[in-house]
Amino acid sequence: MIVMNKIIKNTKIFLLSFCVKFLLTKGFFYLFNVNFLLTNTVFGAFTGGQPAQFLQYGAGARSFSMGAAFYSVSDDASATYWNPAGLSQLTRKEITALHIELFPGTDTRYDFISFVYPTPKLGVFGANIIRLFSGGFEKVNIQIDPKQGIIDIKTLDKFDDIQTAFTAAYGKKVLENISIGVATKFIQRSLDNIKDFIFTFDAALLMQGINPKFPNLNIGFGIKNLLTQSFDTEDKLPLIVRFGISNRFLKDKLLLSFDLEKNLKAQPTWCVGTEYNIVNFLALRLGFTGETGFRESNAGFGIKYKDYLVDYAFAIHDMGFLHRISGTWKFGRDITQNREALIRKYLKEAETSYQRGNFLIAYEKFDGAYSIDPTDKKIAKMMSRIKEVIGFIPKASADTEEETSIRKGVASYIEDDITGAINAFRYAYYKNPQNLRLLQLLNRLEQANNMEITEQYKEKIGGFTIIDKKIYDARQAVIEGKYDQAIIRCQEILNLEPNNTTALEIMGSAFFMMNQPDRARDVWEKVLEIDPSNKVVREFLEELK
Repeated sequence: MIVMNKIIKNTKIFLLSFCVKFLLTKGFFYLFNVNFLLTNTVFGAFTGGQPAQFLQYGAGARSFSMGAAFYSVSDDASATYWNPAGLSQLTRKEITALHIELFPGTDTRYDFISFVYPTPKLGVFGANIIRLFSGGFEKVNIQIDPKQGIIDIKTLDKFDDIQTAFTAAYGKKVLENISIGVATKFIQRSLDNIKDFIFTFDAALLMQGINPKFPNLNIGFGIKNLLTQSFDTEDKLPLIVRFGISNRFLKDKLLLSFDLEKNLKAQPTWCVGTEYNIVNFLALRLGFTGETGFRESNAGFGIKYKDYLVDYAFAIHDMGFLHRISGTWKFGRDITQNREALIRKYLKEAETSYQRGNFLIAYEKFDGAYSIDPTDKKIAKMMSRIKEVIGFIPKASADTEEETSIRKGVASYIEDDITGAINAFRYAYYKNPQNLRLLQLLNRLEQANNMEITEQYKEKIGGFTIIDKKIYDARQAVIEGKYDQAIIRCQEILNLEPNNTTALEIMGSAFFMMNQPDRARDVWEKVLEIDPSNKVVREFLEELK
């Protein structure tokens, strides 16, 4: 009434004239029907006449035919309207458009168009425009005599009621099963020459396959009008909370969905819908909407041809039938191809980095690959392992035996060769027993894999390395007749230095003393392969012939 009062120049006579003329010309009846229907008929009675109710009408004939139970589905371009987190499911550019002539013989239209632009790395961007236009209303001047009543009616002009919303939306998968989405809306309302503006912000969440028993289960949750700022009006958009759950059955042919929405200033609304794909190009749909009871029944179908989709829906409610048709066009290259190429690029750069000992850079590259596809468990595992290494050794790029072995250990660890990683780290530690951070990393891996724990080496003998000590222990074991212990010590050395001929010589001797000449011969022949000039081993082999 405040807006109408302004339109007729803030005079009581003009306000009364306007209402009377509407009643006489049925203009008020049309206006009432428009607002009534655009809030899904009886819904207006349950919302208390909240501002910008045209934003609650819906988008796309597919979701209409499912009774608006689409919040956890949101797998097409209408996700910019329903749940921006659902945008993460789209891999190609897509446009959806809807046009509805609301009343035959009247100039009342509802339009929706949405565009989605996926990117390989940054997520999925989208935008939509919603417009409700009601035109041809008459502005009149009525003269009223207190005793005689209406004595004159003059038509002054015509005016339109236009409500438009521009939405920018964004969605991205942040974890294997979780996507987030945000949307900001700019709403402009125009009644004759009076205009006002409202900004608002939505946040949404989509969880997919979080229960292994139900891999096709989707759960959506979001808050609409989380932040609102109004200009030239005292209207405030109500806070709206929406929850949705859906699941696919029968080899993904059957979709069942349920939504529950609560306007904090009105009663809750529920929606239930289903979609069944008879064949690849044809789907049938059914849905129901209500509050305390049924309010609207919906049905429809969808036809697909290559990259084009046409959806039809009709609604049955207290005011009769309403038909809706929307079209969708998918185009452009599937970003999963670009995404895979970009992931391979990141992984190659990560491999180059950790092989050079630049572990921090390797982590950044793994993180870049994971941000593109948080569902890839292999990338997550590699990123976790390089992060674990960085906690002890952020870099090992020097050209020394110690750091060369560290690089080899890190590469083996990331490539899931745990034994190779532990042996390489042990060798690196033996080369520098003062590197306690390396020992901590080594012990962590040994403990996690139930392997013998390497103890801190505390002896300080000039020029006497741990490898030298193990060779000494192996010789002593042979002298004391503990041949099995000698072989174990030699194998420990060979795990670290496969071409250590001294360890091979001792191992061959231990096998010979254990009356295993064939195994001794194999080991000594390995020595000659490495060092053909070894005369002692050659003589041993001659004696075995």
